[in-house]
Amino acid sequence: MRVGQVVNWHNLDAIEHTATLDGTFDSGKIAAFSAHDNAVTMGKAGTFTYHCTIHPGMVGTIVVQ
Repeated sequence: MRVGQVVNWHNLDAIEHTATLDGTFDSGKIAAFSAHDNAVTMGKAGTFTYHCTIHPGMVGTIVVQ
């Protein structure tokens, strides 16, 4: 993805999750089979690892160029 693009998480699971990058963004709870309502604009380049605060072992990475 490129600097300035937006990310919106969609939860396709049967339980709720979050998408959280401490100090940068926190989606709050995303209900099962729904989407996060507030898109996050990725304002700088880098590799960003986020996690689910409900399930800390669940992580993802966004690479912004």
